[in-house]
Amino acid sequence: MRSVAGLVLLLSPPLAAAQQPAGPARGLTGAYDAGNPFARILRGELPVSKVYEDKTVLVFMPLTMAKPGHVLIIPKRLGVRNLLDLTPAELAACMVAAQKAGRAQMAALGATGFQIRQNNGSDAGQEVFHPHVHVIPFVGPDKALRTDADRNTRAELDAMAARLRAAWPKD
Repeated sequence: MRSVAGLVLLLSPPLAAAQQPAGPARGLTGAYDAGNPFARILRGELPVSKVYEDKTVLVFMPLTMAKPGHVLIIPKRLGVRNLLDLTPAELAACMVAAQKAGRAQMAALGATGFQIRQNNGSDAGQEVFHPHVHVIPFVGPDKALRTDADRNTRAELDAMAARLRAAWPKD
């Protein structure tokens, strides 16, 4: 049996943004959430299927690939929330990694196109407040993307990471 308080919560309209409880900043400015999943990956607290890593960036498979071979690129510096916080060198390293990811997707998967996506602030669709670049390959004209409910197993992610690593450009 539900309590009256629980029923009131279920039937109440959502709170306006100004009424919502304080939490991690979701706009373009605010405090960095050191508990975000990318910070945890960088600290070695969460497993990751790594494709590439250097002193500035980490490239890995997201838990849900929008298309087979979809990768995420994150700068390794903690404390940055979005593109506006990156140094020009970090931004350049992310874009060079995106270019190499596209080349690896072509070589390993036969990609005939790819998308680069990067969101800043919750109003633009950013969900994890650490900058990240999505590189999503396409093979042929099918534009349909998988949903977040379609998670991959660690074995599937590791296998795809290995394919992309083997095709990763050396220069």
